[in-house]
Amino acid sequence: MATTVAAASGSETREASPANFLVKIDSFSLLQKHGIQRLETREFKAGNYMRLVIYPNGHGTGKDDKADYVSVYLAITNTNELPSNWEVNATFSICLFNHVSGNYVYSQGRARRFHSINQEWGFMKFISKKDLTDPSKGYLIDDKCVLGAEVFVNENKAVIECMSLKSVDKEPYKREFKITNFSRLKAKWPVSNEFTVGGYKWAIDVYPNGDGQGTESSLSIYLRRVVSNNRASSERVMPCFTIRIKDQSNDLKHHQYTCSGHWFSDSTNMGWGWTSFIKLASLNDPNKGFIVKDSCVIEIELAVQAISP
Repeated sequence: MATTVAAASGSETREASPANFLVKIDSFSLLQKHGIQRLETREFKAGNYMRLVIYPNGHGTGKDDKADYVSVYLAITNTNELPSNWEVNATFSICLFNHVSGNYVYSQGRARRFHSINQEWGFMKFISKKDLTDPSKGYLIDDKCVLGAEVFVNENKAVIECMSLKSVDKEPYKREFKITNFSRLKAKWPVSNEFTVGGYKWAIDVYPNGDGQGTESSLSIYLRRVVSNNRASSERVMPCFTIRIKDQSNDLKHHQYTCSGHWFSDSTNMGWGWTSFIKLASLNDPNKGFIVKDSCVIEIELAVQAISP
């Protein structure tokens, strides 16, 4: 049998009754006869206290055809017992009993955030009056219908992060480092002179024969945050930076990469960059101008984009 619950996200049929709440409405037609526009059920416990709110003549903004539907919503109650700035995240389904098949038609579960502005969520067009009152459909028999709710309240254990964006209107910081006697370097170029950008100290690490297995034929370069012991371990900084090896012969074909979107944490002293920044064969090619008189020039441009306390 085709379902008639008019939920945008679809519906499903189940034999099982809802886990949290069930209400039987006798003499449903009397709601319209007596002009009852809103019917609230008693409260039930589902993480928080909830209730169903039924609008027999439709509810909500939209076209006039909303009056052709029954609206059903889940509402949170006892909000005065919740802390200030409260919010409750819940996944819920609302169901309607079919007296003919003996099954329940459930709206497909939807997740919603309940808070002081939106304390009700549900379906403006839960079921059309035409389908509800059609005896062959089986939803309203002897003027009786049965509605229910299944609610799962998500415990709010989310990590809340405060992120402060920094202005990047000014030109990024730019600095050059000249590495002399390049051919004599073995494992790592000594830590470069520290420099400060955005109130944070940085350094560049260069590995002339790669950093790790499989990178021996490449040069590796990393930007590293210089962390002092007296800073908060939770603080993070996001820079946008470009590192280039300069073409010293004609200043036209520098080799460079740019990185943005990576957080540098106070809790780690590790760098971020490229294990295979440039192949050594290309770096040592005399026609490319990267190595002149056994020296190379590395340039960095850096701007701090965001911080997270």
